Amino acid sequence: MNAIIALCHFCEAHGPGAVFCTQTLRETNIQLLDIHFDTDRKGCAACNSIGNSIGLVSKDPDSNAHFVSSQVPVINETIELVKKAAFRSISSEVSSGASSSSHGNAGEGGGGGLVFFGDAHRGHVLSHTFHLMDSEARGFSKLFSIVILMKDKMFLLNIQPFLADCLNKISKELQGYAKTVHDEELRAQGSQRAQRITQGYASNPSRTRSLVELTGKESIFAYLHAHFTFVLWAGARYLTESITLGSPSVPAWLGRDTEEGFTMVQTEKEGYLMRRMGYGKTEDDSDRIDERSKAKYSLKAFRQMLKGDFQSVCFCVITGIQIVIRAPYIKGACLASNLKKMLPEPMHKLVRTQAESYKAANECRIINLSQDAVAPNPSAGIMRIDLLDDRENVAVCVWDGDLPKKLPTLLQKIDQAMREELFTDLVLDKHLRALVEEWKNKVVCIRKMSSNQDVAKMKKILGIQPQDQVLINYWHSHL
Repeated sequence: MNAIIALCHFCEAHGPGAVFCTQTLRETNIQLLDIHFDTDRKGCAACNSIGNSIGLVSKDPDSNAHFVSSQVPVINETIELVKKAAFRSISSEVSSGASSSSHGNAGEGGGGGLVFFGDAHRGHVLSHTFHLMDSEARGFSKLFSIVILMKDKMFLLNIQPFLADCLNKISKELQGYAKTVHDEELRAQGSQRAQRITQGYASNPSRTRSLVELTGKESIFAYLHAHFTFVLWAGARYLTESITLGSPSVPAWLGRDTEEGFTMVQTEKEGYLMRRMGYGKTEDDSDRIDERSKAKYSLKAFRQMLKGDFQSVCFCVITGIQIVIRAPYIKGACLASNLKKMLPEPMHKLVRTQAESYKAANECRIINLSQDAVAPNPSAGIMRIDLLDDRENVAVCVWDGDLPKKLPTLLQKIDQAMREELFTDLVLDKHLRALVEEWKNKVVCIRKMSSNQDVAKMKKILGIQPQDQVLINYWHSHL
């Protein structure tokens, strides 16, 4: 979803403003980003979030998109738009649910606590306002908002129910953290509260408190990054257009709990630092491989390495014959990740890009082991691939099975695409994804049929040939 999500607040010293922003970047070198923040607010703890030249970054390996969080948007053209949205969301466009939210009721009433405003020039905005308890603030609470800014008005309004649920959940969890801190402070200084109510002033007007202090969570901005990233990632999948026969299957991402892993990035003039942080679900092992290695060990590179065995490897992948890889970590993980592209997303769980020991075929169909790991001997049901040292582009592939006289239609199309010299690695990946989605939809349609006669008719309509049945049987049991 091409949008910007920002956490905004009202600072008693500086007024309304955004303190933390997350946006989607595609085809952007994040190493060259110039992350900075408004120097006028440098000394205010409440207006600071993660500090100068620091960003939190998550990557979606499927779309190659990066989700970048920082104090201000990293794209200069959007900085002013976010400032104006933050000002309006705090000062005038306040949702009705915010009036009672200081006690944890944010988002109740007022259409889920969302307000829509904006135009084509300044962007369209959905704003969700709420209060956080603060024993040292005027009125014992501080006003916050979460704004979602994007150019596509209709898309933003169409996914409003999904966004309302997400923002309500985020605000209520923040309120829960703040209430815990507030109650602890109240027990420690209850008499000061009574005095302040009587005299009508803040306990320390010159001191502003950051969100970390209000919630008592050192990793609160990492938490927000994970949630904002999920909203952007899932928002793009919430409303999609697809052409298929029969009833569409439920997307895999709706059927399981997912939280993006993320990395902390520090962008400096002299270099680039990336450090993994243990928050939420960790990334796939292959995500830790640098882009240079992924480019070196592309699908086309492995085709040249495996030579005449490559077609047999592809056949085993799409028909469910287990493939056991023994190789140096980077080389083996890249091969497993590339082979995974020939399977629909719900079946990616059957691929282990890095495993300490062998797993049976009912647990995984593609497994990458270290060179000295114990692995079963090859057979008709197991293919063994041994990739030798990185200095030699040599692969030993052994499988006791035989290719059928007529290959499955999907394999024929994959083989044709691999031979197309004009396809770059990126174009090839997108083409493979389209082919896999096409055959996934065919399998889903067949699953909807209630009788053998209907199945036969549907196969004829979809152009499914007898040689495709082995693929249909394998995918049918996992989709």
